[in-house]
Amino acid sequence: MMKIISTLKEKSKASLMVVLFIAVLASCSKKDDPVPGGGNPPPSNTTSAAKEITGLTILKSENANITGDGYFYKSGPKIYITIPLNSTLSNVKVNFSLSAKASIKVENVALTNNSGSLDLSKTLTAIVTAENGTTQSYTILAQTGIKEIDAMLYPFIEKYSIPAASYAIGKNSTESIVYKSGIGFADVNAKERATPDHEFRLASMSKQHTAIAIMKLVQEGKIGLDQLVFGTTGILKDFWPNVGAMSAKVTVRHLLEHTAGYTGDPMFNGTSATLDERIQTMLNSAQSEPGTKFSYYNMGYGTLGKIIEFVSKKEYGAYLKEIYGPAGIEVHLSSSSATSRRAKEAVCYPQGSSTAYAGNVEVFKAAGGVSISSDNLFKVLYSVDGGTIRPDILTPATRALMFTKSTVANYALGWRTGHSLFEGFYHGGNLIGTATFWIYGTEYSAAILLNSRSNETNFDTELIVLTNNIMKKAKELNL
Repeated sequence: MMKIISTLKEKSKASLMVVLFIAVLASCSKKDDPVPGGGNPPPSNTTSAAKEITGLTILKSENANITGDGYFYKSGPKIYITIPLNSTLSNVKVNFSLSAKASIKVENVALTNNSGSLDLSKTLTAIVTAENGTTQSYTILAQTGIKEIDAMLYPFIEKYSIPAASYAIGKNSTESIVYKSGIGFADVNAKERATPDHEFRLASMSKQHTAIAIMKLVQEGKIGLDQLVFGTTGILKDFWPNVGAMSAKVTVRHLLEHTAGYTGDPMFNGTSATLDERIQTMLNSAQSEPGTKFSYYNMGYGTLGKIIEFVSKKEYGAYLKEIYGPAGIEVHLSSSSATSRRAKEAVCYPQGSSTAYAGNVEVFKAAGGVSISSDNLFKVLYSVDGGTIRPDILTPATRALMFTKSTVANYALGWRTGHSLFEGFYHGGNLIGTATFWIYGTEYSAAILLNSRSNETNFDTELIVLTNNIMKKAKELNL
């Protein structure tokens, strides 16, 4: 009996050793081996959350209604598309590349094999669904255009969070626009697409229009460039007959050239002061000898607006319409709020500010309150350029005066000049909710109008470089 018990104990130990050996083998199983990159492979039942549009193609070979392959630029949830000019956008086959195991719907219609014929003339919404059911929405904005130029604008407005841009390039020898386009949203909430017909607030590019208006009065003999502005013999003597000795020397030319010598600029000081009250503040400020020093000065152009209204006996905006009307040019003053804007007037969007509509447009209109489309902007340019194709508003002699550089700075009458990147005349504009730049070059001219501005350090410089680059590209493409 004892022998039987001993034998059972031995068998029990052997069985235990086998179990322990199997357990050790199991602990060394390959399923727990480290994988490349560290960590363990996911359980086999894990589903993918990837839901990206990774690319797309639009091929001429698949679309009889387009003149070349399409170009796209993707930035986050936005996809910009340029189809070559003279194409039809209403029925275009688009092939999407997606994350693995994802699917796509465009305007709630599922695409077969991630391809479909889309109406690219509309703003489209694409929804990509991952394998695990989560979704990502994309906005598709397509247009016909020149991809080499559009490709410069798309990344710029996305980098600086600009809702919309309107841009145009003109060829000076033909006094005509050779390319114009609008991208993004003139009204974000309404998803109103920007076009070259949309008006944008010009900010300080308004100063060229004030200069043209003044030169028109000079041309008509109603004022003189070297006529005094203040004091007992000045144009505005009825308003400011008694001024300081320095102010009594200020001429129309000094105001146009920013050489009146005043310090401090009350134009955009955030108060409710009237234009006349701001001019008085200017007259009370410290001043250097007029004509000896350049200092960019908005209030000087506010004063020029006062001169225009007093001499013409018309409101500033009405006088612009009078001189531009015969040339077929539409121009307005900027609206004072987003809700009061005109049809086809882009909404201004602030960055880092509560509103883009602070200040009284009636006060700063001659310094920064003009609103115009890029199309009409070029009509203005080619009505003062001295060309022979489009009738000019100004005579050759008056035009020559306007584009004559100051003796103390690279500034003519309302126009900057002498830039290191390009030849010709230029100006920019910058207010909360708007940024603009245009170049009147030697062969081509270019303008970019934006409905927001960025406070980032390089924004202004990059806008100048961009405007110059699209002008250079027009020449390179021989537009």
